[in-house]
Amino acid sequence: MEKLKNILQWWFEYQIPPFIERNGYGGLLDTRLIPVLIGPRRSGKSTLFFQLISKLRKDVPSQNIVYINYEDDRLLPFEGGELAKLLDVYRQFFEVAPEAPIFLFLDEIQNVPNWEKVIRRIYETEANVKLFITGSNSKMLSSDIATALRGRTLTYKVFPLSFREYLGFKGVQVPQIDRLPYSGRKNEILFFFSQYMRYGGFPEVVLAETMQEKEAILKEYLHTVFFADIVQRYSIRQIKVLDSFIKILTRQMSCLVSMGKMAASLKSIGFKVSKSTLIEYLGYLEDAFLGKTVSIFSYSVKDQLQYPKKFYLLDNGMYQVTSFIKEKDWGRLLGNMVFCHLYRKYDDLYYWKSSSGYEVDFVLPQFFGQNDEFPLIQVCYDLTSEKSETREIRALELAAKEFKVSKALIITRDLRASFERNGLEIEIKPFYQWVLE
Repeated sequence: MEKLKNILQWWFEYQIPPFIERNGYGGLLDTRLIPVLIGPRRSGKSTLFFQLISKLRKDVPSQNIVYINYEDDRLLPFEGGELAKLLDVYRQFFEVAPEAPIFLFLDEIQNVPNWEKVIRRIYETEANVKLFITGSNSKMLSSDIATALRGRTLTYKVFPLSFREYLGFKGVQVPQIDRLPYSGRKNEILFFFSQYMRYGGFPEVVLAETMQEKEAILKEYLHTVFFADIVQRYSIRQIKVLDSFIKILTRQMSCLVSMGKMAASLKSIGFKVSKSTLIEYLGYLEDAFLGKTVSIFSYSVKDQLQYPKKFYLLDNGMYQVTSFIKEKDWGRLLGNMVFCHLYRKYDDLYYWKSSSGYEVDFVLPQFFGQNDEFPLIQVCYDLTSEKSETREIRALELAAKEFKVSKALIITRDLRASFERNGLEIEIKPFYQWVLE
């Protein structure tokens, strides 16, 4: 195929642009299984590929390393052989070092029809070929992997930058956390904390120099997700309804959301849409890595299904471009940051709510019965008022009693303390301390 030849020729002449290295992905080169990088658009998956390729080039001939981005417009329209014929075209028209393995880096592979069948064939018949793939749609990848590639892949979530990575991109050396409260650098860290809370961690946004540039990049991201990953992929006809739904949902970030109430709200402004349709839309948003819902923790599956869920964005920056941020939003922005940090490490996150209305933001049942982790986590931007302190601590006490746990954590902007209340050990930590420890 001529277009494959052109793309491959371009790749072998391409100079990888400078990048800032991200840690924690070195093991991708050491497994025989197929590493699958999934996550939001522009979160750094392609750059991680370039990072791995740069490392490989130190030991592997460059002509044995191939990168293809299946969102490249030069490959359109897809005719069916863009993946299946790739190795044949490569071997027929380009020099291959026979003594070295071939490394195939296939970006945004979910755009290729029947990609999983081709990947399975290559994996099972080409022992000398090492595969790496990325995708920006969780449902398509998970369902395809579950059927055709079960047991052949290792999935890695790639999210926008963590706060530690954010500081690294800003050239800020992480200070000793135990000394930070007494250091002149505390204000510097709090400044970057506030910027991270407002604009999030998409790498290009972090490196943008002006507020206007940051907001323009975030708007472009949201526009691409909206049209390419949702409207076009799922053939959405009620585009204005979807747009209004996303805006309302985003403004309820870190809060309980009811699809029934959402349908009524949209109806009040002239949009007729059913609850079931909104539930479908919510699933599309999750598939596109725009956000994630968290269910109530209960040993009853029925309760988990019928109670409202909480909605979180996978990056705070998306809130910035859909809402005017006010002082009262700081708490939900901090709550979303805590969610993002937890979701990097744990798939199973829940909230809890008592019959009397007390609420715990995050419950991690996998830590019930453990003394070295916090199974209950509360988020409160400002805990200085007596009313806030009483409410947050009372909620933790009730949850601890129900689940028979002895430790709980409260995440704040800049307050730290530790004490015991009615047999419950409670620690209060600033967000930056919690994530940088």
